Amino acid sequence: MKKPLYLHASAAEVGAELQKSYDRMLETTRQWLDILFFDPLPETGLSPKETVWRKNKCRLYRYVNHNGVKHKTPILMLYALINKAYILDLYPGMSLVEYLVNEGYDVYLLDWGEFDWEDREIGFSQIVSDYVARAVQKVCMYSNVSELSILGYCMGGTIAAMYAALYPQPKIKNMIFVAAPFDFSDAGLSSIWLQSSLYDVDKVTDTFYLIPKDFIDFGLKMLNPVNNFVATYTRLWKSIDEGVSIEAWKALNKWVNDNINFPGKAYREWVQYLYKENKLIQNEFMMHGRKINLKAIDAAMLLLTGETDHIVLPAQSTAILGATSSQDQIHQNYNVGHGGLVFGSRAKNEVYPAIAKWLGEHS
Repeated sequence: MKKPLYLHASAAEVGAELQKSYDRMLETTRQWLDILFFDPLPETGLSPKETVWRKNKCRLYRYVNHNGVKHKTPILMLYALINKAYILDLYPGMSLVEYLVNEGYDVYLLDWGEFDWEDREIGFSQIVSDYVARAVQKVCMYSNVSELSILGYCMGGTIAAMYAALYPQPKIKNMIFVAAPFDFSDAGLSSIWLQSSLYDVDKVTDTFYLIPKDFIDFGLKMLNPVNNFVATYTRLWKSIDEGVSIEAWKALNKWVNDNINFPGKAYREWVQYLYKENKLIQNEFMMHGRKINLKAIDAAMLLLTGETDHIVLPAQSTAILGATSSQDQIHQNYNVGHGGLVFGSRAKNEVYPAIAKWLGEHS
C-alpha cells in the first residue's frame, strides 16, 4: 500500500501537491459554474419528422424513416401531460424514437404542446376523445392500416389505457406501458401527501385554475429532495473533475427542469379520482357518462417497470396485468428509476432493444 505523501515527502513537496489539488478544485468549480449559469441548453428532439395532423396546440408527428419501414404495424407514443415530447427523443444516440425508427418501425408521437390559461378547462375526457382518439385515426389513415401499437410512458400509459378501454376501433394490437401508474392505493410518498384530507385539491385548483409548472416541478422534486436539489449537481462537478462527458447530464437536466403547466380540470381529476379515490383500477372512472372498464382491453401487453422508481412504484404498474382481458402479457422489471427506462445506458442497451424485439414478434 502506497504511503500518503505527507508521511515521506518534504514540506515543499507536500505544499506543491496541495497547491495542485487546490488549483484543480478551483478550475473544476469554475467550469461547473459556467455550465450551470452560462452554457446554452442542448438541442433535443432532433429526429427528423413531419407534422401530419394538428388540433389547437397538439401536433401529431410522423418520424421520417430513410431506410424504409420494415414492420407494417405503426406505433403511436404518448407521454405525460406535464412533460415535453422530447423526453422520448432526447438527443441522437439516446432516443427511443430514433432507435425504433432505425429498427424499421413506423413511429408517431402525439405532442400535447404547452398548456396555457385558455386550456385550464381541459380534462381527461377531452384529452382522450378529442386528441388521442383522433390521432389514432390519423395514424391508421396515413399508414393505411386498421390496427396499431400504442406506447405510453408514465401518465401517457394511463391515458393510453383510458383510450383503449373506451375505443375498440381502430384495433389496438399491442400496448407497451413504461412506468405507467394504474393503481393509486399505494403510491409511496405521493399517497401520503395527496391522499391526506389536509390536501384540498379543489382549493388548489380553484386558486390556480391552471396549475403552474413550478408547482408540479417542486412537488415531484420533493419526492427525492437530496438527489434532485444536491446530488445531481455534485454528480456534474465530479464528472467535470474526472473528465467524463457531460452531454447526457445536460440533456437530462434540461428535461427535468423543462416542464409545462397542468390544465386545472385534468389536475383535479388526476388527484381526486385517481390518487384519492383510485377509480381507474376499480373500473369506476367516468368519461362522457361511461365507466372505463379495463377488461375491455385485449391487446398484447408489454409492461416495463423500474425497481427504484419513486414516482411510479412498480406495484402501481403491475396492477394492470390482472385488470385487462389480455392473454399475452409480459412484465420486465429493470434496476433503474423512473427516467432510467427511457434514457441512460441501461435504457439504451437493454430497454430499447427489448421493446424493439417484442414489437417485432408482435407486428
